[in-house]
Amino acid sequence: MNRTLLVIAGEDSGDLHGAELLRELKARRPDLRIVGVGGPRMTPYLDRKLADVKDLAVVGFIEVIKHLPQLNRLKQAILAAAKEEAISGALLIDYPGFNLSLAASLRKQMPGVKLHQYVCPQVWAWKKGRIPKLGTLLDTLYCLFDFEPELFQGYPVDARFVGHPLVEVVKPECGREAFFTETGLDPSKPLVALLPGSRTGEIQRLLPPMAALAHRWRRERPEIQWVLPVATTLDPAFVRSYLGEAPVTLVQGRTYAARAYADAALVASGTATLETALLGTPFAIVYKLNGLTYQLAKRIVKVPHFGLANVVSRREVAPELLQDDVQPERLALELSRLLDPDQARRIRADLGEVRGHLGEPGAAGRVAEDLLKKL
Repeated sequence: MNRTLLVIAGEDSGDLHGAELLRELKARRPDLRIVGVGGPRMTPYLDRKLADVKDLAVVGFIEVIKHLPQLNRLKQAILAAAKEEAISGALLIDYPGFNLSLAASLRKQMPGVKLHQYVCPQVWAWKKGRIPKLGTLLDTLYCLFDFEPELFQGYPVDARFVGHPLVEVVKPECGREAFFTETGLDPSKPLVALLPGSRTGEIQRLLPPMAALAHRWRRERPEIQWVLPVATTLDPAFVRSYLGEAPVTLVQGRTYAARAYADAALVASGTATLETALLGTPFAIVYKLNGLTYQLAKRIVKVPHFGLANVVSRREVAPELLQDDVQPERLALELSRLLDPDQARRIRADLGEVRGHLGEPGAAGRVAEDLLKKL
């Protein structure tokens, strides 16, 4: 009997994890029909694509409110497709704001369908009050961090630590020599990687101060080279428009190589901080939200650290520059420290800790095995 799985990813990192998992599912069950929302990496595995991650990539409370009509239309289209396809199960990848609302609607519309969430929402950071909802709404919760399953003890959800897929995914896409030849950069000079995020709002808020620093250092530290790997969700022309005269080389399809071969990096908070830690490159975490969104977030966030690499390590392995600290002078100060050889050696040793908290390779395979049993 043919089975149909609904899969929903809402941003670039979800597309990355989703593609690995769908590949494992198709390898084990080629006849499995997969319908849903994904980005360029997931698309080859989708038998029917309902929308692209670009249609969902919205961040922050205020921004989400503005996009509500569009998000609601998309949710209705997904629910209609789920019914039409007579899905056997739903796999929701990260993106909790949208996906949990969708899960509740699916539960109402198709009570017999099993709901599985891949990547536990960060309830330990945000609302602990969400734990009962997750624990009772979902059938399975695949957790990427070792400390998450215990939060759901006593609830009917099957919460299990599967390890982090990044452990095996994060490696440079090409060799060092090939990278420098391809980009025209000089391998003998220091290189700084800029990662201002994968959403338009992040580029608008984070890239101007980064570009201003690169522009200023063109005179003050001309030996420094700058590279910016463009996220698949963004148009390079859009990114370029925020760089002005800054001497920054844009690269595509080289997001890991750009960081692996850089001497230091400035990285937007999120999954990218874990990736950079795994690559062993000294970095600072940079983030700036809409002012009102930040004030709301400050009241809700319950962890001492903002960046995932620090949350996982339970201590600060990378400095965090938030809100008003995201300005050229402060970035320059941190970057100078990261580029100091003695400091860099110490930081690299600290970053080695992060890998230890992320489990063994093979997360996508473990999830695929469990999911197919449950379908």
